[in-house]
Amino acid sequence: MVETSGPESTPTPVFGPDSEEMLRCTRCELRYVPSKSTSSLRLTYCSFLCELGDLGFSIAGLEHMEPQPKAIEAPAVEPEQQPTEPAIVE
Repeated sequence: MVETSGPESTPTPVFGPDSEEMLRCTRCELRYVPSKSTSSLRLTYCSFLCELGDLGFSIAGLEHMEPQPKAIEAPAVEPEQQPTEPAIVE
């Protein structure tokens, strides 16, 4: 998380207003201060919405999920087949 001002200059770290190094969000590529992130994965995403959009779920939501019991289905019973007359081939 550094910026360079020229090809031969030394990289200088990018700091936020709180003198904390700014990171780039994996999803939106914006710079953010990790301590201000609303995401559970603060070192990866700038906000809860980027986390949700990239993963499809949030880590906080995953922690609070409860498994839903599956309904038990009765096995399908086939009706008894009536004996049929053999086919007559002429």
